Amino acid sequence: MNCYVAVARAGGIETVANEYSDRCTPACVSFGPRNRSIGAAAKSQVVTNCKNTVQGFKKFHGRAFSDPYVQSLKNSLVYDIAQMPTGTTGIKVMYMEEEKVFSIEQVTAMLLTKLKETAESALKKPVADCVVSSYSGLCCCGW
Repeated sequence: MNCYVAVARAGGIETVANEYSDRCTPACVSFGPRNRSIGAAAKSQVVTNCKNTVQGFKKFHGRAFSDPYVQSLKNSLVYDIAQMPTGTTGIKVMYMEEEKVFSIEQVTAMLLTKLKETAESALKKPVADCVVSSYSGLCCCGW
């Protein structure tokens, strides 16, 4: 799954490039002993830090951990999922040398924050409004 950031300009909508000069940012978050990586930097850790690099997490939004769909995917994931106190699905990783369980919403917020930073870098000003669409993956448009 990938993300695209687009901004509304006088001439229309323009897809902007991230810090790697790529207009496509992987929907990926990697947790390490001293830091967290998001996007392309996280995707590069899929092999070397696979248990702590998460992707494809969008499918767990709004699903209980006990949901048959979640349970059917559980064994095919490289990373671990766990039940949150609310009964929803969370992602279990080692981060900052501690075992942590993040909600799907928290991981998504990390990704969206990165995409907002990409938009602000392109616009050279703070972003106040956005539109999020799930067409062909998680997309952020209209910043």
